[in-house]
Amino acid sequence: MTEENQNYSPAAARRKRNFLIFFLVLLLVAGLWGLWWLLIGSRRISSNDAYVQGNIIPVQAQTAGTIRQVLAENTEYVHAGQLLATVQGDRSYLALRQAEATLGKTVRRLRQSFSEVDKVQQTLQAQGAQLQKLQGDLARYQKAAKGDAVASIQISNTQADIRALQAQMRATKAQLAAAAAVVGGTTLQSNPKVRAAVAHLEQAYIAWARRNLRAPVSGFVAQRAAYPGLMVHSGERLFTVVPLNQLWVVANIKETEMARVRPGQPVRLTTYYYGSGVVYHGVVQGLLPGAGSAFAILPPENATGNYIHIVERVPIRIALPVKELAEHPLRPGLSMLVQIDIARHGKGVLQPITQTPIQGYQTMLYGREMSEAQTLASKIIAQNA
Repeated sequence: MTEENQNYSPAAARRKRNFLIFFLVLLLVAGLWGLWWLLIGSRRISSNDAYVQGNIIPVQAQTAGTIRQVLAENTEYVHAGQLLATVQGDRSYLALRQAEATLGKTVRRLRQSFSEVDKVQQTLQAQGAQLQKLQGDLARYQKAAKGDAVASIQISNTQADIRALQAQMRATKAQLAAAAAVVGGTTLQSNPKVRAAVAHLEQAYIAWARRNLRAPVSGFVAQRAAYPGLMVHSGERLFTVVPLNQLWVVANIKETEMARVRPGQPVRLTTYYYGSGVVYHGVVQGLLPGAGSAFAILPPENATGNYIHIVERVPIRIALPVKELAEHPLRPGLSMLVQIDIARHGKGVLQPITQTPIQGYQTMLYGREMSEAQTLASKIIAQNA
């Protein structure tokens, strides 16, 4: 038996073979990982710190009163303008009636003021005519006095009458100025007192018209806080309406990964809600102008001496396709997994592609109230003019 055969051991050969297989597998895994990183990993940024956000619209009481009826429930879909709750309108109705009476009374008083101005002007004209007559008489008396045809006492009396009438005219002019100060340079519709009464009426009418709570937009009801018999005050939130067709994702990306993130880059999104089988294809709309800590309720103050360095995160806004949202609806607050394709150059950091809807975020719920209030005010002015 040779020396080589003496050193040969089946166990040693098996260990050598296993080690070689392990090394080859490790080399293959490292190669595959390197290839994945080169082709995919280095071209993407992933984050699970991302959440669905949307327009959460509060429905607040527009006037004080007691809730009489509630007509909507949580999770119910409501259309824009649909009645959600009714408020007992006794107080707002009485305030409206009082405002109407005030406007009518103001118009009638101003009519009297305009008539007073006309009356004083007529009085002043009559006094002016009387003054011209007395001055003419005085001139004739003075000519006749040269031939002793008129007594001097008559001339003195006429002069005294002229002085008295001039004093009366000065008093009348002062009275005219006082009356004109109220209505001068205005009409019945443009007078400040009438305009103030009209504004008070419009405010009372709007408060009465808004005694009933309606949905400002179409969406799902949440956070119902309205109950029959509940006394509410203006500005108190009673419902929340969430339109699920206007959603987006806010992803918080580490500042160490933000250098290559740009608006316009495509984003692959999945959610725990549906699992990895449902994929959304979003796009980066814009980068918020600051790290998340800058918008916190209590921003950090690093100059106090308790500075601890952490990697900050920068929020970015990601748009979601409307069609994909319709097929697989989401809810605000749901977690998302995002993968941003940073291989795409996109736009500049200061060139966001965020856009509001063509007509903006709006509601047509309150469009007619002011015109209706103005029509009512014009009617009252015409009735009392």
